[in-house]
Amino acid sequence: MAVEEQRPRLAWLFFGWSGRLSRAPHALGWAFWLMVLSASFTRVLAVPEDHPSFVPWVLVFLALAVVSTISSLMLSIKRVHDMNLPAPLILCLFVPALSFFALFVFLVWPGTQGPNDYGRLPDRPMD
Repeated sequence: MAVEEQRPRLAWLFFGWSGRLSRAPHALGWAFWLMVLSASFTRVLAVPEDHPSFVPWVLVFLALAVVSTISSLMLSIKRVHDMNLPAPLILCLFVPALSFFALFVFLVWPGTQGPNDYGRLPDRPMD
């Protein structure tokens, strides 16, 4: 009986840190969180401060901001793994002068061809 290779799950895509992630899923993951945060922030801006739903919407936005930050870091860790670079390189995202440049590099720099230190194939958890 042949062992069937499992497809990666969304939980691994957004919150796993092992394995590799190519450019397109990385960009789509960041775009997803940008849309979710934009929608919740738009709702916060649309509700008057004295309305009873203002505080819950602010709390929703803050919770989503925390979750999206963690997820974006996990996406970026897998992305630098695909480039065969160490995970601490994502600390560049926290340096204001480097953050936009680092994100740009993560989005356009190609991954390594074939197996590398972090897995056989991109877009898969490390086997």
